[in-house]
Amino acid sequence: MENMNTEHTQAQNMGDDTGAQDNSGGQKMFTQDEVNSLIQARLARAKEQAGKDAKAEYDQKMGELQARELKLAMKEKLDAREMPRELADVLACTSEEDIDKKLDALQKIYGDGPKKIVKGFQIGAPASPETGTGPRLDAIRNAMGLNR
Repeated sequence: MENMNTEHTQAQNMGDDTGAQDNSGGQKMFTQDEVNSLIQARLARAKEQAGKDAKAEYDQKMGELQARELKLAMKEKLDAREMPRELADVLACTSEEDIDKKLDALQKIYGDGPKKIVKGFQIGAPASPETGTGPRLDAIRNAMGLNR
């Protein structure tokens, strides 16, 4: 009888999942097998929830790792094509094939290599469209006595 009372107390502490009252309004007594099945059911639910949580965390970490690897691959491809690495922060790609397609399109639009645009005045630099030519440059050269 003491064993039955212990089982009953354990079932009450576990939060009786089976509706532990009988029709007469008294408390139902649990056998060891019933208590074991209640515990096993709770453990199974806890394991299932822990498994779901672990899978969600794993999927999140794997996604972050793949995004970092893709960004690194993009920077390597940008370096190989002599394109600015800052494009890696601007372009969103889902795969290495996607990176290649987008970089091919950019090169088709903007040319094969980086163009060095010189702004301002450089001593000894030839006159070019980027640095300016025409009446303004001629006026400066005349004022300095360089057109003679």
